[in-house]
Amino acid sequence: MTLVLDQVSKSFGGLAALGNVSFTVNGGEIVGIIGPNGAGKTTLFNLITGIFPPSSGKISYKGKNLLGIRPYKVTSLGLARTFQNIRLFGHMSPLDNVMVGAHCRTKAGVWKGLWRTPTQRKEEKRTRERAQALLQLVGVENDSDTPAGSLPYGQQRRLEIARALATEPEIILLDEPAAGMNESETEDLRLLIKKIQMMGKTVILIEHDMNLVMNVCDRLVVINFGQKIAEGTPAEIQKNPLVIEAYLGREEA
Repeated sequence: MTLVLDQVSKSFGGLAALGNVSFTVNGGEIVGIIGPNGAGKTTLFNLITGIFPPSSGKISYKGKNLLGIRPYKVTSLGLARTFQNIRLFGHMSPLDNVMVGAHCRTKAGVWKGLWRTPTQRKEEKRTRERAQALLQLVGVENDSDTPAGSLPYGQQRRLEIARALATEPEIILLDEPAAGMNESETEDLRLLIKKIQMMGKTVILIEHDMNLVMNVCDRLVVINFGQKIAEGTPAEIQKNPLVIEAYLGREEA
């Protein structure tokens, strides 16, 4: 179960957002993608999940080329993501939000849904039970009937993770999940990410909270001005002079 990026580049109107980025993510890893604001990290997620096509290079998952595959198909292949900006259905309950995430794995179809066949009812029951278990995993089970848009910010972040997990991914991509969280919420998030890894999932994490990144990731890829400048363990990255310069500037480095 390997995700491979090979010399991936992306330009928008002649402006290069990413240039010849290559790295591999192996099954069961937690890999952090870090770098200053505007480095191209979210663009990288958009390329992996099919929102944008790369201008050049190749992205493959388990040997399958992802070029030209629509985002919903990428999800069905086993890659799910969250977003920098929360994209919940605010008027719906957390339970319903998670059940929507499971839609790509349901099989009943329109007619069985309309006629409420025994097959459809069994599938809906299984989906509901799975959604309730995911809400418990992320710590939102006590607010399952509250409109998602009314939840505290940290709970909305965790709810997005539950919805992504409902798609039954093999790889989950988290885009700045700790943004706006306090220290206690961030520690809860760290524990949740570790639980997700223990479930057999692979995690790719974009995050600016360096304490979280250094304590949860097995390996880091550092992007600056659209270029990969370093890759290694957290201990190796902390000592890398190119990374220090990217974050602190040449004079301070």
